[in-house]
Amino acid sequence: MVNNEQPTTPWNVREALPADAPSLVDFNCAIARETEDKELDREIVSRGVVRGLEQGAEVVYLLAEKDGRPIGSLMLTREWSDWRDGWMVWIQSVYVDSEFRGQGVFRSLLDAATERAQANPDVVGLRLYVENENQRAQMVYARTGFEDPHYKVLEKTF
Repeated sequence: MVNNEQPTTPWNVREALPADAPSLVDFNCAIARETEDKELDREIVSRGVVRGLEQGAEVVYLLAEKDGRPIGSLMLTREWSDWRDGWMVWIQSVYVDSEFRGQGVFRSLLDAATERAQANPDVVGLRLYVENENQRAQMVYARTGFEDPHYKVLEKTF
């Protein structure tokens, strides 16, 4: 007999709403502080989160919450792949409150993101990037099926 029931967790995952912007800003600032030792300009991050929330399907934030308290989030954006004739969905701005790490919160967020991506036949895969020195995150991502495609991400900011 196969058990197809999803295990229950003490938190739920949902799409973030405009009212969640302050928590998303907090999480983004914490990510930069913890992974790159950078202090972000909260005003700029706040504007960016609010604008992201206004983008519809182009930018989606998923939020994990327990008893109404945000405990983790990630952002989904997409990139057209002509090589694959479909959309690659990027997972970005991943954050789990330190009190809840190692308990499956990221896995719940990833499962929700994967389910959302697979529901769209034009989505051909998931991608993410991770700081070179963030070995812990790299191990988590590897355990969840992500592989190194041997690309290096470069950027030019304005």
